[in-house]
Amino acid sequence: MRLGIWRCPPFLTLLLGFFTIISMITAYLLSSRYVEEPEVAALIVIFITALFLVIGNLMVSSFNRLYQAAWMKSEFISIISHQLRSPLSIFKWTLDLMERGMKKNVNLSSDTSLFNSLHTLQDATDKMVETVNSLLEVSRIDAKDLAFKNEQVSLLSMTEEAIKDFAPYAGASNLVIKLQASPALPLVLVEPRRLKTVIRSLIDNAIRYSNQGGEITVGIEGSHRKVRWSIGDQGVGIPASQQKYIFQRAFRVDNILKYKTRGSGVSLFISRAVVEAMGGQIGFESKEGRGSTFWFTLPVDKSTGHT
Repeated sequence: MRLGIWRCPPFLTLLLGFFTIISMITAYLLSSRYVEEPEVAALIVIFITALFLVIGNLMVSSFNRLYQAAWMKSEFISIISHQLRSPLSIFKWTLDLMERGMKKNVNLSSDTSLFNSLHTLQDATDKMVETVNSLLEVSRIDAKDLAFKNEQVSLLSMTEEAIKDFAPYAGASNLVIKLQASPALPLVLVEPRRLKTVIRSLIDNAIRYSNQGGEITVGIEGSHRKVRWSIGDQGVGIPASQQKYIFQRAFRVDNILKYKTRGSGVSLFISRAVVEAMGGQIGFESKEGRGSTFWFTLPVDKSTGHT
């Protein structure tokens, strides 16, 4: 886990020593000038030095304990997440194998209740895998260890694919997703897997927190410097008093909790970290009861053409 220099215990210890020396010299100069007895001057210097040492050591110890606690938490999340990934992958593979076997079996293929139960297990497994992956990503963000393998990507193609995947989910709530894209959009140089996660998270949130029968609009605009992606909904919106916390880890808005309980509250935290690590910006506008518009920008890959 990497810390800034102002939170690093060894640096703070050196800084404490420097200020202690300065305080000793200052106390000596002032005492020798205003105090006649040398013994009293020496006592004043010793007292001030001891006071600085005690206060400084308490501060450094506190920072050290906070760092150790944060490191242990991050390590625990990382270890547990890695340990969960293997059995979940095996479980998912086994369920897929069972489904293929049931489809080949004439007697079992007609049992709709068994198929429905199997699909329920598959959905639950997918959600657990998604949660574990999110925890791992949060752990990497905390450790400032996000590694990227950038590729040339068409933001339009990736968005069209995501909208197609989410169409049945949106249709179940009588929602319509519209795509408005500028012609000849430039390519962006990003890591496809992480950018796909950002897009899917924003679309998922828009659907989840929209009112029944509403409309969701996805827009993509390009220029010679950057591409802007946005998604607007007609949902519950975000109270003005809580908007400053929206990208914090594990934060969920009060009025959203009244409608939906599912979600870990880390998708926007991860999205901001990923977009900013790729050289972009992310933000939103929202009015409670009228909906929200989330957006992000990414720099254009100037070595390529357009989509």
